Order: sequence, then structure tokens, then C-alpha cells
Amino acid sequence: DSVANQHHANLMEKAQRNLEAVRDAVTDVDTLAPHLRDLIGALWLRSLCEGNIRGASAAELQIDITSDAAVDDNLFAAELATIVENSFNIHEDGNRFLFKEEENPQAKLIASARNDKLFPEGEDVDQLAREVRYVIGGGEDVAASFRIVALRGKWLSDPWCEVEPGDVPDQWDDRIPVLVLPECPDKLEARLGEWLKNHLQKRRNAVRFLLPEQGSLPIFADRDLIVLARAVYLAEQWKQQQGAEYRRLQDKYERDLRAILKKRYDRFSVLASWDFQSPDKCRFNVEKHKSQGTKIPEAIDEAVRGNLFIPEDFSALVLEAAKGSESVGKLLKELQEPRPNGEDCIPWLGETLMKERLLRICARGDVAINLRSMEYLQVKTGEDENSAWLRMKSKLGFSGKHLDETYIVLPQNVPAAGGTSGEEEGGLFDDGSDGGQETGDTGTGQQGGEEGGGETGGSIFDDTTGGFTRYQTETPTSALNLMGKLENWSITPGVQVHDASISVSKLTGAQLTKLVKDLPDGLTYGLSIKKEDAG
Repeated sequence: DSVANQHHANLMEKAQRNLEAVRDAVTDVDTLAPHLRDLIGALWLRSLCEGNIRGASAAELQIDITSDAAVDDNLFAAELATIVENSFNIHEDGNRFLFKEEENPQAKLIASARNDKLFPEGEDVDQLAREVRYVIGGGEDVAASFRIVALRGKWLSDPWCEVEPGDVPDQWDDRIPVLVLPECPDKLEARLGEWLKNHLQKRRNAVRFLLPEQGSLPIFADRDLIVLARAVYLAEQWKQQQGAEYRRLQDKYERDLRAILKKRYDRFSVLASWDFQSPDKCRFNVEKHKSQGTKIPEAIDEAVRGNLFIPEDFSALVLEAAKGSESVGKLLKELQEPRPNGEDCIPWLGETLMKERLLRICARGDVAINLRSMEYLQVKTGEDENSAWLRMKSKLGFSGKHLDETYIVLPQNVPAAGGTSGEEEGGLFDDGSDGGQETGDTGTGQQGGEEGGGETGGSIFDDTTGGFTRYQTETPTSALNLMGKLENWSITPGVQVHDASISVSKLTGAQLTKLVKDLPDGLTYGLSIKKEDAG
């Protein structure tokens, strides 16, 4: 110190700080770096020299720490590498090591990343989880169809306390949830069955579990992955204040980390059968997806559709729903839950694909669909499946409450679609009166004050307000048949109708009250009734 200048003093301070940094970063420093103090001291002293001899080669440092016993070459090389990696003022100049006042950005970043004390709030775990989610679901095309949730270390006991608020089940939307497990559980089927019972109260049949390769360390216990995630996290924090070098390092360690993660997950699992009373007896299908990174979710989807989804089982379920005139909304909700009594589950393909398959069954003529009592989807007489599919495929695009008001029914229970007459369909909707057939309808009128008409379904007449076509039924019929008539007459929601009159031959006071209550607001009505006298 008596002969030191300011540069020498600064190097001493850097050497002391690096000594402490190595001690903080290396967990078992006495074993991995037994000559730490001697090596730091020797390197500092040799770094005081000027010119080409500043610093020291690895061989010179090995000689410096050798006293009365030889130092093993391999052990020394490993020890020196540990010290250099966890120091941030040691620089390499050719084959020589030396202390400099300026920091070595990469060495500083890695040394800090190895220091557990710098991440007290689990920032490293959060960063690693974000990287996992990005690697699996980074693209917009993936995010549009799948919700990627990276579960953390407490996934078995309290999975939702560690994930982001938007990833808890209450916030899930219609996207297929893909749950990325941090480890491959022992007794996989029993573990996943218990997990579904304890931690997921709905949509148990909709989730897909993404599993890491067998034999791999739990991801959040893998020291190498944690250090890489920390390096990415710190570089992102430091690049704003300390220059572009840390931006380059962030890119470097992101690439290294993501290259490992994209290969980490090679299998997936979906529920095969459910046992609520004994969840350890649940069965799961486990398959390889043979893809990497953002291609994994779609590969899983293809494997589920091609290998696990059985169309005949789905058709049978739809037919049962039609027999009970159940809503599409109810069917879709049931499909997202396990089937009872240990029955084999029908894999959930997502709302869009499930609706498409439902329409395919309708296009085959097995069922019909009542679209909110506004339109009926049913195969026409002589229509082939492909033509029916092309006509129907855009009809079931809505979701939510509309699906709860859309019903699956058997074909003979609905009017024929596309304006075909009841007579052409074989009188499927005849309720015992002849009012359900087109031949019972009349259409009369004038055109220019003369007898006119003769057109099928009605005649045309002209008055001071323009031309109209009048339709009417010959005899009273059911409400369902009236809906068929409106379709046959091309009365769509946008058509203007004048002078509508509905007659009811007999009804109760309760039925009349309900009828009046259900009349649309904003219109005026006239009412004429005949009341039976008491006694």
C-alpha cells in the first residue's frame, strides 16, 4: 500500500469484491475452489505489471499456488474455470488472465446469475416459467387456439397460487388449456387423477397435460436452467442503463435457454376414464407428439383428433341428445366434463371443431338442428351430405347463450328446411289436420283491380301503398307447423309484414295472459275474444 498508486488501489478493491462474489456464487466453495484466496491474490499481483507481461497464464497461476504438494492439473483447470466464471473483473487476453478496473459484462452477468441471494422473491422461477410458456405458445396462431399454463414447483399441492392471475381456471376462455408440468410425476395416472379432483372443478375433460421427457430433472430444480433464466432476467434489467452489451447477452442466453426448453417436453396426456370416488383409478392416455416448441400444441391436437377421438362415440352421444331435444350448449358443456360411471371419455376438440362435427352429423341426416326457432337445419329430400354440409356450415358460428337456445332434435320433429312442402316430405309434420300441408294454403288477391294470381303460394295485388303477396293457412295448426310455414313463405327476420292476424280457436286465461305478455314491444294490437259464461 505504501507504494501503490490509485490504479493499484482500485485493482485491490476489485480483487476483494471478486473474492466475495465467488464465495457468494459457489455453494461448496471450499471443495470446488480450495485455492480461491491464493489464486485471486496471485492474479491481482501479476495484474499490477505493465506491458505484455501483465496478468498470468494458467500454468503460471498453477505454479504460484503450488507449495510443498503438487496440484492436480485437471482439478486446477476446473477450479480456475469456476473462479473466472463467477468473477466479473477477470478478463481473458489471449492465453493470459488479468484483473481490469472495467467489468467483464458476461462474467459479471453469469457471476450474478449464480448468486442465489440476488433472487429472494423468486424472480428467477417467474422468468423460467415465462420462457416455458413462450417456447410452447409464443406465436399468435398458437395463442388463438390454446391457453398455455406453465405450472410451478407447488403444482401438486397449490398450483394456482404461483401462476399469473389470468391463468387461473376462473379466467379461462374457450381456448384449449395445455398445462405444462414442471416434472414427470411418479404413478402418473394416480397423480393426475387426484390433481383433477382437488384442483380443477370444471372442464376436467378439456385439459391436456404436457409432460417432460422421462429421467429429466424437475425444471425448477435444474440448476443450469435456473442460471440461464437468471442471466436473461438480469440482462433485461441492466440493458437499459448499462449499454447494448447486455442486450446482446440477453439474446445469447435466451437462445441457449429456449433451445433446451423446446426439446424438453416430448409427451402429453389426456383423460381416458374418470372415477370421482377413487381418482387414483382414473385412466389417462399418454402419447408422444414428435414436435418441438410452438409446434407442440397443434401436434397434440392432431394426435387427439387422429388417434384418440372416436367419431362413432360422438355420433351416439349426439343421437341421444337429439332424442331428448337437448340444447347444443348443454351438449358442449357435457363434453368438457368426464363421462360418468367410468365410461370412456370423448376427447374435447375445442368448441369450433365440435360444432363442425355436429353439423356433419346433421348433414348426414341423422339429426336436425333448431336454430333458436328462427331456422331449422335439416337435409332436404334428395340432397347429398356434401351439399347439405356446404349449405349448413356457416349456420352454427355463434356461441354463448345462443347455443343454449339452439336444440338438437330428430329429423321428423322439425319442418323441412329450404322451403320444401310437407307433402313433399311425406307429411312429417301433420298433426291430424290438413292445415300442415302446402296444398291447404290459399293465396288470393287482385292486381290492378282484376282477377290475378295463379302463382304458387299466393297471388299478387296492388293497392295505394304498393304490391303485396298474401299467404294464409286453410285450417288452424300447431306453432311448430306455423314456423315451417314462415320458412316456406320466405318470411326471414328482415322481411316487412303487414296486417298479420293469428287466430286461436280455444285457450285458457293463463295461456292468453302469457300470449299477451310475450307480444313484442313497440307495436299496437287489437284483441277480440269470446268468454264462456259461468254455470
